[in-house]
Amino acid sequence: MHRTTRIKITELNPHLMCALCGGYFIDATTIVECLHSFCKTCIVRYLETNKYCPMCDVQVHKTRPLLSIRSDKTLQDIVYKLVPGLFKDEMKRRRDFYAAYPMAEGECQPWRPPLTPAVPPAMAQPLPPSAPAVPNGSNEDRGEVSEQDKGNLTDDEIVSLSIEFYEGSREEKKGTVENGDLEKEKKNGVRFLRCPAAMTVMHLAKFLRNKMDVPSKYKVEVLYEDEPLKEYYTLMDIAYIYPWRR
Repeated sequence: MHRTTRIKITELNPHLMCALCGGYFIDATTIVECLHSFCKTCIVRYLETNKYCPMCDVQVHKTRPLLSIRSDKTLQDIVYKLVPGLFKDEMKRRRDFYAAYPMAEGECQPWRPPLTPAVPPAMAQPLPPSAPAVPNGSNEDRGEVSEQDKGNLTDDEIVSLSIEFYEGSREEKKGTVENGDLEKEKKNGVRFLRCPAAMTVMHLAKFLRNKMDVPSKYKVEVLYEDEPLKEYYTLMDIAYIYPWRR
């Protein structure tokens, strides 16, 4: 029988951390020539004075090195989901930054490394006086995206779930409903619960045993559709592993 091995976050750190700053990736950006990844700000600053990957010395574009890097949204989403609290802390830092350095008439902007060659002064156009004094970029750049909007869960977030007694596979159950046997379907009794996202399947099974007065000689097993769930899975794990809508 295949045995599942649990991996500690520290074992994954080499794949989640920037070699330049030593922290977890923020705005993960990958060099296309060698596929090594770094924080966006870190690699942009590094390439201002270097033309080689800081990890493997592969040469990037000689004259325009920023053409050799790409934003890696997938990697960044993985980092945010694996590292508890990282997304929330980063959004707070961005909001604090803009609160401490507000825009003045749209003239002053917090420093951001340019991803394209600078516009010649002769071509630069001043903002009109009526232009709103807001930072450029998306809501996430400004720290205005919550973990709920991003699709991430926190340990203390309350998750809604429905449970019912398992009676045969989904295909058998579907056939029963299509044949008009709806009364049996209703008797199964769907129940709805609100639980912390950090709650494990083991604790959920214990709760159900006590709530339903299940004799100790019977084993309570929790399934998703027709698949038994590991006892150490949290509701957060299940939400990430299986299709789930908030």
